[in-house]
Amino acid sequence: MSAVDEIKARLDIVDVISSYVQLQRAGRNYKALCPFHAEKTPSFIVFPETQTWHCFGACGTGGDLFSFVMKYENLDFGEALKTLAQRAGVTLETPRQGDLRQQKHLEKLYEIHAAAADYFNKLLLESPYGQPGRDYVARRGLNEETIRRFQLGYARDEWRALSDHLLARGYERQDLLECGLIIPREDGGFYDRFRGRLIIPIRDIRGRVIGFGGRVIGQGEPKYMNSPQTPLFDKSHVLFGIDMAKGAIRARNQVVIVEGYMDVLQAHQAGIGNVVASLGTALTEHQLNLLKNMTKTYILALDPDAAGDQGTLRGLAVARHTLDKAVPIVTSRGWIRYESRLDADIRIMTLPEGQDPDDLIRESPDRWDELIAAAVPVVDYYFDVNTADLDMRTAKGKSEAVRRLVPILFEISDQVQQTHYIQKLARLVRMEEPDIRRQLQAYGQTQRQRPNERVDIEPETEPFAQRTFTLEEQCLSTLLRRPQWLDKANKLLTDLALRPLQEDDFGRPENRALFAAWQRIPEGTDWAGWVAQLPPQLQNWVDLILDNSPEIQDSAVELAERDFERSILDLRRRNIDRMIQNIQLLQSESLEQGDAKAAEYHAMVLALKRDRLGLDRALLENTAWGKRQKRERVA
Repeated sequence: MSAVDEIKARLDIVDVISSYVQLQRAGRNYKALCPFHAEKTPSFIVFPETQTWHCFGACGTGGDLFSFVMKYENLDFGEALKTLAQRAGVTLETPRQGDLRQQKHLEKLYEIHAAAADYFNKLLLESPYGQPGRDYVARRGLNEETIRRFQLGYARDEWRALSDHLLARGYERQDLLECGLIIPREDGGFYDRFRGRLIIPIRDIRGRVIGFGGRVIGQGEPKYMNSPQTPLFDKSHVLFGIDMAKGAIRARNQVVIVEGYMDVLQAHQAGIGNVVASLGTALTEHQLNLLKNMTKTYILALDPDAAGDQGTLRGLAVARHTLDKAVPIVTSRGWIRYESRLDADIRIMTLPEGQDPDDLIRESPDRWDELIAAAVPVVDYYFDVNTADLDMRTAKGKSEAVRRLVPILFEISDQVQQTHYIQKLARLVRMEEPDIRRQLQAYGQTQRQRPNERVDIEPETEPFAQRTFTLEEQCLSTLLRRPQWLDKANKLLTDLALRPLQEDDFGRPENRALFAAWQRIPEGTDWAGWVAQLPPQLQNWVDLILDNSPEIQDSAVELAERDFERSILDLRRRNIDRMIQNIQLLQSESLEQGDAKAAEYHAMVLALKRDRLGLDRALLENTAWGKRQKRERVA
């Protein structure tokens, strides 16, 4: 765990901000007059659940405890880090000095998760207290072999059953809190997170327990509860069942991605071993990277509602981005160029109305196999989704259909398949096939490298082949190397009526601080001189980012720039998702209290979702080509 992460684990944002500002409880959140501008009505909100703050007034800014202290005390990142480290009792070390200690600490957290899983499992299998869990798994048709294989467990409906067990074995309260197994109380006490639930251990690809899912037995909300984000667990980075499924995925050269735990359990019990779950989230880059080296065939099992929603569209945009591959093409002149191709076969399996995979597999495994075989290629799915809102009887509707679908057709590398979909699009818009091909050719010319450029075939073909860091660090590494690319990426945001990239688009404090410092570089400043002026912690962070991201090869500049542009859009989309989450918390509380502001929050959420929809569509098409088409329409 880094010093920043350790500080955030030890300090609560409510405690920190309340030492500067007088906070008032407002349901599950806290509010105050904003300390950064004059106001009479409180618009400054602190969200304990997400450990963030936001001003909904004139400032319109927000962040975490680091950004608050930096802004309030006018400190740079290094000074704020020292201030908060002293408050948290954390000894500061450089990232490299702390690696060994961090690894040892993570090993302890793995050990605690394994001990908790063993405790839950024994309760379910052997203890009289586990009878409600045994009754539930029997109703769901899960046999003992499945229970033992997945190490299913049961959490007693007691406030401190697990924590008392683990504390008695010598584990420390702070570590249990960091694992997300206990929840602190306002009076200084704590209680178990999971109570009265069937417990499903979540493992990483190596089979190590990193978190838990809990299914309530009987009445209660939420029906399913996951571990919170911890140093080991981030639900957007894991696929449930991946450790069990990886062999079958490779053997069948196919993975089926479902939504829930029970879907995976029933599939594996029925001998269908290539099934994993995305834990209710849209597909993420991290999840797809787990699968890239196992198979190129992805089947998404969607219920009829999910098959048409924007979350699915967003997940497929991420899939196309992640599975994009640059392949060498030999031209007629003997040069080598690189073209982007979708290096995967993504298919959509729509489930019967009212059934999820769990029900379907229990009732008829044969029917499951039939639906898998009948899964629709993702291109057909795109045809349906991208034209659902268009009037294909009008010239405008037809033009928009071509604009949306030609980028998809271009990424089909198989010529026979591409011809099939060209013909399909021609029939849909009632155009001649050669006209569609001319549109495709025009689009392709904007993507290819100039044919008179020699390209060495040896260097890496992917600009970000080593994805050691997150999307944020990838964007920063590109900015540090190619600062001139930001203007073009920002133009994409302004074309969508969105503000340019800002520091609050970054979630990690180091990244926020580094981007803010980068924006303030005076023209003509020497690179080495600028880095030397940064706080030591940020100097180390720059070194780590650049050391863990490869140089952009000349042979992949165009692909790298396109990847960077998409990443900027994706960063903004993630920021919008965080905002929606916080505002929906306020909206929910306002509805419970009969507050008139609920309608205002609802309008804010709708506006943010409209912005996100625009970003989703931009991520589904090549930006340069899309802007060219827009200019032509305006002309």
